[in-house]
Amino acid sequence: MLLANLISTEADTICLHEGFVRRREVKGEQWLPGLTLQNLAAYHDPLQRLPLFQQTRSSMASIAKQHKVSILGDIAYNYAPFTSVIPEVFPDARLLVMFRDGRDFVRSVYTKEIPDPLPVGWLDPERPETPVERFIALGRLRPHQDDHLDLEWPHLTPLEQNAWLWSETNRLILEGIEAWPKERVLTLRFEDFFRDVIEAYKVVRRFLGLDGEISDLVKGLVDQPINRRPRSAYILPAPSCWSAEKNTLFMRFAGDMMCRLGYQID
Repeated sequence: MLLANLISTEADTICLHEGFVRRREVKGEQWLPGLTLQNLAAYHDPLQRLPLFQQTRSSMASIAKQHKVSILGDIAYNYAPFTSVIPEVFPDARLLVMFRDGRDFVRSVYTKEIPDPLPVGWLDPERPETPVERFIALGRLRPHQDDHLDLEWPHLTPLEQNAWLWSETNRLILEGIEAWPKERVLTLRFEDFFRDVIEAYKVVRRFLGLDGEISDLVKGLVDQPINRRPRSAYILPAPSCWSAEKNTLFMRFAGDMMCRLGYQID
């Protein structure tokens, strides 16, 4: 969400967040339809990826023209199953992918905030669920019916389910990137981005072809954290404090992807 805000400070440029214009954490006008349910449909049936993407995103050029912006983008984790077909609809598009340590992802999305303002991951099934959380869960990735994990899935802990979700989402992205010209893809590490946001954003700007100096508005956004969970929201401790059992559960589902993405495993 911070990255979308930063890009939207540029002249004639808007980067939506899940189809919505956002100013900091405030959701504004919706320019593009959501991909919540299409996310799971495209995952379960690869033949539906192109028609679903065309149906929901082929209007982006006309929407950009309508709103008088030269560059229009959108940030959402629901693009993962569609990664491979985006160049078929938008041959000149650019793809920016941010990878994150799976342990930090699991800790962040497994929350006791009620309601969860951005319900990305699988929550405790015993936890009260809001209508919005229930709707988003309908489109969240889960194993195919013919996957051996399908029967086991209801008995897995949220830690295990979210480790699988992180790994499978990144698998889809890595496979999808293969359909893109290398010069049109930029990958960033979440940890590197937030270590020095200004320097990382300079890389993003060059990738997007944006000229000129970074505005003072960008610097102001960096100094005011966006979408940061309060300490009280976390159920799991920091990964460095995980028990051997928690690490084993996580590694069962995410160990291979952690290695593939170059994250150190203790």
